[in-house]
Amino acid sequence: MAEGGIPHDLSDSLGPPRETRLLDCPICLEKLHEPKSLPCLHSFCQECLSIYITKDLSGKMASATAFPCPVCRKLTQPVNPSEDKGKWAQQFPANVTVKDLVKAPTLEPMYCKPCGKKGKPGIPATIWCKTCNVLFCTTCKVDHHDLILEGCETVDVTGKEGIPPRQVTEQIRCEKHTKEVDYYCEDHQILGCSRCITIDHRRCDVVTTTHEYCDKLKTESRLEDRKESLQKTMEGIKLLVKTFGEKLQILLEDQNSGFDSLTDLRKQVDLRLDAMQKDITDKLVSSYKQEKENLDLSIQKCERLMSSIENTVESSETAVQKNDSVNTILMYQRGQAEIESYQNLITEIRKSFASVRIKHVVDPSLVRLDKDSPLSLGNVIIEEKPEQLPKGISTMRPLCECDVKEVGKFSIKCPSDGRDCPATGIVYLPDDHIVVSDYNNKNIKLFTASGKCLDEMKVPGHPYDMCCIDDDTVAVTIDNSDIHIIKVNHAKLTSSSKIKLSNGTYPYGITYSNEAFTVSTPTDVYRVGKDGVSNKIASYPNNCCHLAYDPRTGHIYGGQWTSEDGDVAVYRLSDSKLTSISKVGLLKYVFGVDVDRDGNVYVCGRTSNNVVQMSGDGTNVRELLTSSDGVDKPKAISLFGNKFVVTNQSSQNRNEVRVFELYRSRNDGVKTILMYQRGSCIHAIKYQHSKLTMSSKIKLSSGKIPFGLTYSNEALL
Repeated sequence: MAEGGIPHDLSDSLGPPRETRLLDCPICLEKLHEPKSLPCLHSFCQECLSIYITKDLSGKMASATAFPCPVCRKLTQPVNPSEDKGKWAQQFPANVTVKDLVKAPTLEPMYCKPCGKKGKPGIPATIWCKTCNVLFCTTCKVDHHDLILEGCETVDVTGKEGIPPRQVTEQIRCEKHTKEVDYYCEDHQILGCSRCITIDHRRCDVVTTTHEYCDKLKTESRLEDRKESLQKTMEGIKLLVKTFGEKLQILLEDQNSGFDSLTDLRKQVDLRLDAMQKDITDKLVSSYKQEKENLDLSIQKCERLMSSIENTVESSETAVQKNDSVNTILMYQRGQAEIESYQNLITEIRKSFASVRIKHVVDPSLVRLDKDSPLSLGNVIIEEKPEQLPKGISTMRPLCECDVKEVGKFSIKCPSDGRDCPATGIVYLPDDHIVVSDYNNKNIKLFTASGKCLDEMKVPGHPYDMCCIDDDTVAVTIDNSDIHIIKVNHAKLTSSSKIKLSNGTYPYGITYSNEAFTVSTPTDVYRVGKDGVSNKIASYPNNCCHLAYDPRTGHIYGGQWTSEDGDVAVYRLSDSKLTSISKVGLLKYVFGVDVDRDGNVYVCGRTSNNVVQMSGDGTNVRELLTSSDGVDKPKAISLFGNKFVVTNQSSQNRNEVRVFELYRSRNDGVKTILMYQRGSCIHAIKYQHSKLTMSSKIKLSSGKIPFGLTYSNEALL
């Protein structure tokens, strides 16, 4: 009963309890109706989920057996994929907790407290004193409250039907055994009843009650850490939404500017141009709509995830306040999944994040209305320039989150080759074709990723470094010769053109950006146009044989052919300025260099027998492949997506091209223990299922011997 005192919930102007915000369907944004819960713990109306599944899997996805969660995009499989997709939503379990919260609560009446004390219970209250937290009728307020108290804040509750009682948490029961869920297996990170634990988890190392695990989350500050991470994630998403909104506004202004341009021009021409004006107008509207749809979709993804994270944070706080161990754990796990979704969303957005402008372009002769000018209203063009994400948004996963595995290797030696085939240059094309330069046999060769030779082409000298110009065009430098442009069409190699440097020098390393080449010679770096005009932009002390370009930042990276301590091993070129990002130590005699879509740099150390992965500024470095992985005098490297290829120059395997794949390992109960060995390097050891396994080795770039060791912020001290 709310007789006299009133809960603090009423301080929100007797509005609905905060939990009601958590009962909205992320799709229709209305109260959940027949809520269904997916394995990722996000809930939706059954009808909304069914419509979403049917639409999402239409067309090309009609044969799919799974669908992405509308909020976190986690791939979800129904219980029976063979059943009609319109019935998939019915297969998921109902969210009992949400159902109970959706039910209209019984309202408690509000009575005057002083009247109750005087033996007159049941007198309706009209005023609530927020300062005293007491309900009064009008008479008692005047006769008692106002006589002795001043300055109190009151709320008029006349006509209010009452306040909802606090929700009582109902214990969640196991769907399999209908017993109360009161245990948590840390090995498998799963909740269960006593029977689940006895049958399925009796051999697990760490099994605790839900209360014990919840206390552990609290005492180790993991809940606070997760809350802080989620809040930072929300800030990043808000910034994204704001940025996309600004871009949408710019597009709208561009569209209006285009309309104004059309109107000004249209006043100067004959009515016969009506049809042309309509055509151009349609192009503007179509271009705007297309770009608007892309931005709206990005905003929708961000807002859905942000709304879900807000609900997770509030649900987590509510569960902690109510000492609800099970829901606390569930919200903690859901928060982890949402952080994963945020990182995946950022990776997806970064691929196409660009500044898009829609412009109406008019031939100046049309404005003069010359009688010989063609009848035209100009054209609509879309300018797209890649951009970096706004500052404050985490864009890269730590280097240590990606593991590497070999997925194939093949020989590039053909029956017609008279000598071994050391590949000094290589390009991995988007259609899973690989172009290599055979130095000894003066050949350019085309292979599939599985190693099938599709074509080969003779060149007039020893081919060296290679780079990709577009999806079906590569450029290769020829020793003591020119740059050759080669087309790759229908599994055939065709010579397209040759570019001779105007300064008479010979190129070694090569990369392509902004309609021009950057090439290295034994001592200098030049910017070379397609007409061969060469402009010197930098010099360096040692030979540079390979170059790579990062389209995200505009930086160019190159390796130095040196093993002298203190020399630069890898440099970064930006605005004609060379910056050292790695010195000789972990790397010696650097050859191949490439950059992945996250801005990480991959470098081949020929005499250090390793492939090293480092951040674009060189602050984070790790050995990705070593001699223990079979790397022997690596020569050239090329990346595409999450795959890359490496060539070797050793006498044993100089004919081989090896294909590797980067993947993000799942940390299912795996712990990494970092150790060190004096006189050697740092060893990373995995601990899983009571076994120790050597994971990787890290050699200090300074060449010094490690002693003490600790780990923080994705780096070792």
